[in-house]
Amino acid sequence: MRSFSRVSLVAVASAALIGSLALPASAADTTATVEVPVGSLSISAPVGADLTMITPGSSASATLTGVEVIDTRAGEAGWAAQVVLSDFVGATPSNVIPATAAVYTPAVAVPTGTVTVDGTTRADLSTPKTVQAAMAVTGNNTATWNADLSVTAPADALADVYTATLTHSVL
Repeated sequence: MRSFSRVSLVAVASAALIGSLALPASAADTTATVEVPVGSLSISAPVGADLTMITPGSSASATLTGVEVIDTRAGEAGWAAQVVLSDFVGATPSNVIPATAAVYTPAVAVPTGTVTVDGTTRADLSTPKTVQAAMAVTGNNTATWNADLSVTAPADALADVYTATLTHSVL
């Protein structure tokens, strides 16, 4: 009789185990979603740059500190930061130092996120020129750099206070 009671005990334990592993009589699935929104691409730059005094035929320069591209598009597309400069025009409008006489020299960019940024010195800023380019982008990223802006006055430049507008853009 011992063997009968052991067999009965094993059968009861097996039935209890199988019953606990059985699927429920009813089930319902819920689909959960989350969205990573597309952000924006923007650039910021210093509001002003005072170039040093200049004599005819020589150069003046200023350091632009903290130019920054912020890319929150959460994608894989690269970007290009560009600069363009208007002519330097004196208080007397006929006094002009052309933007073709200017040079933009970016320092190495400090990136955050997954991005490789490559800078290039550009002369003749009368038309838009790419000065930093981002490649190998994955997700959100930023890049910050300083740059030197220099201009050479023509040998026949007249005494005046000259003003120009340097525009940074990103695309």
